[in-house]
Amino acid sequence: MRGARPKLAAALLVLAAAAPAAADEIDGYIRREMQARRIPGLALAVVRHGAVEKLKGYGFANLEHEVPVTPDTVFELASVTKQFTAAAVMTLVEDGRVKLDESIVTYLPPSPDVWKPITVRHLLTHTSGLPGLARGFNSLQQGPERVNYSTADLFESATKDPLDFVPGARFQYSDVGYMLLGMIVEKASGRRWGTYLDERFFKPLGMASTSVLDHQRILKHRAAGYTIRDGELVNIRRIWDIEMPSHYGVFSTVKDLVTWDAALESGRVLTPGSLAQMWTPLKRNDGGTGLYGFGWGVYDRRGHRWISHTGLTGTEYSWFPHDRLTVILLTPLGGFIGGVSTADPWGLTYGVAGRYVPGLFVGNESPQPDSEPALTRRLRATLERLARGEEAPGVTPGLRAAISRATLARRLGTLQSFTFITCDDERGRERHGDQVKRVCHYRAVNAFGTRYYSFWLAADGRVVDLGSLAE
Repeated sequence: MRGARPKLAAALLVLAAAAPAAADEIDGYIRREMQARRIPGLALAVVRHGAVEKLKGYGFANLEHEVPVTPDTVFELASVTKQFTAAAVMTLVEDGRVKLDESIVTYLPPSPDVWKPITVRHLLTHTSGLPGLARGFNSLQQGPERVNYSTADLFESATKDPLDFVPGARFQYSDVGYMLLGMIVEKASGRRWGTYLDERFFKPLGMASTSVLDHQRILKHRAAGYTIRDGELVNIRRIWDIEMPSHYGVFSTVKDLVTWDAALESGRVLTPGSLAQMWTPLKRNDGGTGLYGFGWGVYDRRGHRWISHTGLTGTEYSWFPHDRLTVILLTPLGGFIGGVSTADPWGLTYGVAGRYVPGLFVGNESPQPDSEPALTRRLRATLERLARGEEAPGVTPGLRAAISRATLARRLGTLQSFTFITCDDERGRERHGDQVKRVCHYRAVNAFGTRYYSFWLAADGRVVDLGSLAE
């Protein structure tokens, strides 16, 4: 027993010495990526095993006045808002005032008859058949541009949007669905959506810097918004006031989101069973599953469960529950719908997480000999065909519909090398309605840096999903 204390002291010294090195590595990674991606500023929170590992601001929240980002800087969360709306719905489910598998017309009269098969669950999982991002609220988009929209305006427009498929048939990300969920919260609770969030979540948890969209309000410490247009960093134009922005309208700080994160994990927001439902992959009518739960994307990366969501304004919130790691990253650099922007602030939560979680990164693997060079050539050709908008043999229809051709074309336009790294056994998993046998990873180097492309392959070699991440 006499030797225990010196050994413990030595271990603590080792840990103390390692901590600054890890912090320096994260800081270096963040600063390199900010420069490469032209991100003006960034707020970062890392929570590991229930303790705040890092809470820091980098760069500027406002370039014109050179105001630095701090953990108290307020950002527009955009679609990271969806988890709050989904959580509000689940509190009403727990209270017995909403049923997940009941038709939404129960809560939203008068609704069109075509909505009768749509359930609350369909809205939460984006399987309702309602139109996707670029085509939702179409009648309002066809009219003169406005800066103020009432809930009645959005609802009336939504009733005119046709369904793209039978509810439950497939996944299609829809802001219309989450606007309707906000209306359901209001109907079932008897309170305004923003008031309900404030009284049920923000005030009880002490999230004093979190609020709902109101462009007329003087909001202290609010970050400006930027995007990249025609190669230039410019102010972004997001001036619309929506009466009930339940699909995108929460503003918050990394400090408040750390509070929210702790409350979710401890069961102070929802019961563990309700949170588990939010993190359960959607199920389609044919019995297949998807990569979305209730207000969260649900993924698996190299054996690590990954719960995550991004926002168009340059925000990202990732939770690795089995590793007890949360990374929250907010920036003022966003994109826009219906145009071409090269802004790309997303994916950094994964880059931070991989510096804490062993085995998460592909790039840390020693490249194996490429035993299937023909497969490598085929997969590279598949990327190039998809980037050109051409038919790509061996690619499932669900994947083709999900590809961002412009982004892929930009990255492949300066491709210098495409190298096999390794394959992981993924049998028993599903992507876009197909069973996966393995996922193969490749290092792609272009003029902008290095990305790692992963291809989910069926037993017959078809590409059922692909993705790329920077590490």
